[in-house]
Amino acid sequence: MKILLVNPGTEYKPRFRTYAVFPNGILYIAAVLERAGHQVQVFDNVVSQLSPSDYVRDFTPDLVGFSVLTGPCIGNALVQSKEFKELLPNCKIVWGNVHATCAAKQTLQEEAIDFVIRGDGEYTMLELVECLEKGYSNYGDILGLAWKNDKGDLVYNAPRPYIKDLDALPDPAWHLLDVPKYWDITLNTSRGCPYKCSFCYNIPFHQGHRADLSVERMIGQVEHLRKKYKVKYLRFFEDNFTYNRKRMRAFCQELIDRKIKIKWDTESRADMSEEDVKLMAKAGCQSVGIGVETGSKRLLEYLQKGVDLDKMQETFWYFVKYGIVPRIYIMLAVPTETAEDFKQSQELLRKLDNAPFMYMRFVPYPGTPIFDELVASSKIENPPTLDKWAEFCVYYATKGNLSELSDEQINEAIAHWARTYATTRLSFAFKHNRKQFLLAIKNPPEFFKALTALIKNSLPVIFNKNTNIKKTEKNA
Repeated sequence: MKILLVNPGTEYKPRFRTYAVFPNGILYIAAVLERAGHQVQVFDNVVSQLSPSDYVRDFTPDLVGFSVLTGPCIGNALVQSKEFKELLPNCKIVWGNVHATCAAKQTLQEEAIDFVIRGDGEYTMLELVECLEKGYSNYGDILGLAWKNDKGDLVYNAPRPYIKDLDALPDPAWHLLDVPKYWDITLNTSRGCPYKCSFCYNIPFHQGHRADLSVERMIGQVEHLRKKYKVKYLRFFEDNFTYNRKRMRAFCQELIDRKIKIKWDTESRADMSEEDVKLMAKAGCQSVGIGVETGSKRLLEYLQKGVDLDKMQETFWYFVKYGIVPRIYIMLAVPTETAEDFKQSQELLRKLDNAPFMYMRFVPYPGTPIFDELVASSKIENPPTLDKWAEFCVYYATKGNLSELSDEQINEAIAHWARTYATTRLSFAFKHNRKQFLLAIKNPPEFFKALTALIKNSLPVIFNKNTNIKKTEKNA
């Protein structure tokens, strides 16, 4: 069969295409399908200006699969699903990934969407494609699938067990991408996170499951990207790269022993030992993202982060000591957040010597404990239809406020962050990472190129510039 896998953009006609990462989920699915002999193409709307009509003319797929996260990409995916259905009435439309899993019923209620894949998608998609190819219409034995029967009733098959052996999967189908278009070359070498942060999609999506690629497979993927695409810098873009410390240490040691010259970046828990951080630096780690979230002990407990402030600060300074640039993420407008909580976050940033950080407005995600709590207390309403999710997410990511802070406090904090980000970054580098500072001085075009890209892609989202999303009557 001919299958088109789509990574939807945040808008139907994307305005900012600079920042993009590999759509690793659909690349794994593509590789499994290709291994079984099917024709596959990938349509990444984040980097491409092609439209459904372009693909219908050039490829004419029998099935179109959308990988849909909870966010504004829902609107893009829904528009394109309807367009593909109009152009190819017999083409099957499949949705998968986090949002389709967490809101399967609402997703299937859309006329244009034929199937929903819940959880890991590789083998469910393969079985569905093979069933369709043989002309079968009884999909009841396909684990992880939700579908509509001939009467229009919604059917939810038994869940598919999570994939435990990631090494059984082929490497992602990188050859289906136009690699130079991507800002970050990314690898996804693990799935899931066992922690129970009350705001995180992992609770409803992975349900505590965790799986890892072996170190040998990780090294093989790194070497392939280095040789095939001349990659010198990559990012491990996954839920919790540093959770499996034994694997992480073995991976770093292999990079060192094999003298593999690669610089890399990842997200990290804020509970690392000095020995582990030192090893990461020696193995080429350049920067890490740390979800600090807040400087308030009370709010950390509410968010169920499972790490204390002292350990956070200790880990932060380990990274600084060994030349790994930390990126701090601070949540803003969190439910129950008070002026005192906000003050404590500012005090924590001062203790970190005004380290560069990013504000992230709180967005409630379906299936998480906080989302359910907010719905139960009537502080938010579950969007009534699939298309309303896009504006729901954009509203809370740009203007929504579920905290006890005033809108003025929040807007001023974000405005101050935007005004001072560049100077804060340079000042911190001058004091704590002279190598990074000298790089910025010696190669200012590269530094300001990165800074411009950050502002270009972050500020329109933070301030809701030039978006067509309107507030709902409930939130107006």
